[in-house]
Amino acid sequence: MQKILVIKLGALGDFVLETGGMMEVRRRFPDAHLTLMTNKAFLPIAKQAGIFSDYIIDNRVSWFNLKQQARLLKEVTGGGFEYIFDFQCVSRTEKKYFPIFRWLMPHSFTWVSARKGFAWRVQKKGRYRLGTLTKEDYPFTLPVTDLSFLHGENKHFHELPERFVVLIPGCSPNHPHKRWPIPNYCDIVQRLAQRGIHSVVIGTKAEEAEIAAITASSPMAVSMLNKTSLLDIPDLARRALATVGNDTGPSHMASLSGAPAIAVYDKRTAVGVLRGPRSVNLVSPSTIDLITPDMVWEKLEAFLQ
Repeated sequence: MQKILVIKLGALGDFVLETGGMMEVRRRFPDAHLTLMTNKAFLPIAKQAGIFSDYIIDNRVSWFNLKQQARLLKEVTGGGFEYIFDFQCVSRTEKKYFPIFRWLMPHSFTWVSARKGFAWRVQKKGRYRLGTLTKEDYPFTLPVTDLSFLHGENKHFHELPERFVVLIPGCSPNHPHKRWPIPNYCDIVQRLAQRGIHSVVIGTKAEEAEIAAITASSPMAVSMLNKTSLLDIPDLARRALATVGNDTGPSHMASLSGAPAIAVYDKRTAVGVLRGPRSVNLVSPSTIDLITPDMVWEKLEAFLQ
């Protein structure tokens, strides 16, 4: 049986976008034993996808964490992998993992750069040798992911109003340029309230202040702070009239669940626009604050009928 390793470490938005690509690996190798190397946080999504038989945890710890690095290298080099599909395609995988695996692997293997459409064939004659390297084309389609398979426990869904729009005001704290101003979300909340429609605001502890400010703008705004897991988001989005959010993983999950989804983008991050079948992407020609509430409302109204 062929053994294949798929590498996808994150972030969340990237992970869900490329779940379709991981399914494509399964389609190409229907009888292979597939192992996923990923961040522990994404295991629940990967397991529901039903693609993989085994998992290798890589939480991207420091290179000085020798115990974890040794554990990871042992699992990879001892896995007997004939193919390694790199869906991350960043310095950590291309400039660090690939040379190390090339040196330590006891057998020949093929490293596929899935995003870039080529592969390196490494011919080995023994351990601790780099082996002969041959580059070849490896066309690889990345189909749009369908998250219809994903379902959560939905523990707090009994608190939801009948008709609502989901607001997603958070994103990675390392990318403040992706955050649409909170007063703009408050404006949308108030317009929805005038239509008799509730706003459900989701996020984690990191967005507590933002969620508090938005829900304070109207009695028809409902806080779901820390009440939704990643697995809950597709179900929540499908119950909503629509979602409005920043460039962040939950926005992509809502979009790929098939629900109406609107995302607001800074020009620098336009490459990561929503790809779901009922998505609307508003991309600023410069900074994100140039997207006005009027522009979002014009798109949102179409989903409120």
